[in-house]
Amino acid sequence: MSLWISSAIILLLLQTAQYQSQETKNCDSRPATIEEVAAPRRLDFERKDWSLTRAYFDVFAILSNQNTCSSFYGGPRAATTVLNGLVTLVKSELLDREISFRMGGRSRVIRDSSTGARYRLFDSAMVNSNGSFYQRRSDPLRKYPSDVGSFPAGTRPARALILLHELGHLIEGENGAWLLPDDAHDGPQSKANTLRVQQACRVQLERLR
Repeated sequence: MSLWISSAIILLLLQTAQYQSQETKNCDSRPATIEEVAAPRRLDFERKDWSLTRAYFDVFAILSNQNTCSSFYGGPRAATTVLNGLVTLVKSELLDREISFRMGGRSRVIRDSSTGARYRLFDSAMVNSNGSFYQRRSDPLRKYPSDVGSFPAGTRPARALILLHELGHLIEGENGAWLLPDDAHDGPQSKANTLRVQQACRVQLERLR
């Protein structure tokens, strides 16, 4: 083999190696897409409050999958991220009987860099120990504890719907407003918000019966 042919082969091999190295570098430097970013894991919820724990597990399972419910909240990753942030704040308190859940104090707005979602969390989140989350209505003629949407108080779908309702107050929609408008001390607005969430999540909630 001539010296000229040997030199040509060596040059070709070097160029091929450089091209492959550049391709690898380009692949490694690609930014991860939203689909490539792992969704948050379910929290290890070590509490004696089984009603709250189970409601969290139910809602996390619903929002972890792509469906009409998780889509309402901006997709599984955004929804489960905010849910995990909310549930760590929740405490059981004795509130007025017509209240199921109350969030209060200062709010801080957070932007999730992986999804672009914006949401807020309040200083406190209280679920009423004497309300529709825990208590069932033994007498159908009584007004309280009231049903949650079309679900009887104290049932599994009712508890999930209460958490989903509160989640809607925390996540910002594409129009820059919260998915659900504030409804403190506004009974009709609160019911309208609950029915809106129930409509988006009806299929998933019905499976909890």
